Amino acid sequence: MYLEKIELKNFKNYESENINFSDKINFITGENGSGKTNLLDAIYYLSFTKSAFNKIDENNIKNDTNFFSIRGNYKVDKKSISIDCKYKKNEKKIILFNDSPYEKISLHLGKIPAIIIAPNDSDLIRNSSYYRRRFFDLIISQIEQDYLQGIIKYNKIIKSRNLVLQKFKKKKYVDTNEIEHYDDLLIKLNHYIRNKRSEYLIEFKKKFFEIYNSITNEKHEIEILYKSKVEKSIENDIYKKFLEYDILTEKTNFGIHKDDYLFYINNKPIKTFASQGQQKSFIISLKMSEYYIISKKLSLNPLMMLDDIFDKLDNKRIKDLMKFIRKKIKGQIFITDALTDRLEIFNSKEYNINLIKIKNGKINYDEK
Repeated sequence: MYLEKIELKNFKNYESENINFSDKINFITGENGSGKTNLLDAIYYLSFTKSAFNKIDENNIKNDTNFFSIRGNYKVDKKSISIDCKYKKNEKKIILFNDSPYEKISLHLGKIPAIIIAPNDSDLIRNSSYYRRRFFDLIISQIEQDYLQGIIKYNKIIKSRNLVLQKFKKKKYVDTNEIEHYDDLLIKLNHYIRNKRSEYLIEFKKKFFEIYNSITNEKHEIEILYKSKVEKSIENDIYKKFLEYDILTEKTNFGIHKDDYLFYINNKPIKTFASQGQQKSFIISLKMSEYYIISKKLSLNPLMMLDDIFDKLDNKRIKDLMKFIRKKIKGQIFITDALTDRLEIFNSKEYNINLIKIKNGKINYDEK
């Protein structure tokens, strides 16, 4: 699978651009602020129906315009397909697959699997459990549509239950039948989601340890632990035990939305005890493991986007990483960097490298 061409209209700093890609390595260069990351974000939009960096669609419209559109032409198993993402202010976003709309936009996830490694991935280590849950949920959701729909349903039920809790506190009464309706639904979904997360982590960790050791020669003991208060078997009255506290706090305090994935290096939290270079290697290993799991489960090579990944990596780590990428990533790759000198890391005679130079949201064809 690969992206042949993308057409942008009024997307971020792009007014109107048509860009062709190589099915191997696409090296995107330009000064900071030129639009390199914006181009990757447009590719991300076509896979995930939203931005990797700004979740509010309206904020991705070019200044002084009222809409944006992105169209991608792909080859998947030698078949040509098109994906369109269109958004106009104050209107619903439209996603088209071969010019046909989806009944639900969420059904698109997994059609064009993709992975992005970007500077804000440090959130996986430094920020709340939400970012780690989201990372692993997105892996499973691209593979299993049922899991995605389960997550969506779970979040809707939690939102509705929290509104009921707020009502109970305000009116100082409890309607047992009303709250138990939500509790019964949540118990089933907690069990399903918890077991899926645990199941996928077992296979993920095996590949993660292998990848981490291949991109760094440093000897560290690394670990990923899944932390959940949800047991394999859940008591039917579990939510009754939390009800008084739930009403007091006006939110649901038990469930898989409280889960976390804990990252360790040498038996200590990586957030506190790892260097920036070690954290970067850890994150890259997470994303490369994501690539492996998705490609194996779907028998399809995801698009791989590497946004400014050389930052905070010394020359040795860069060399080790590029060696790994050349060996392991079989599908299409997009790399952004302000320095064209990075091209020397690759053997241009062996790989079909497409150099894309960007200046102020436009492809600088004269400099190719």
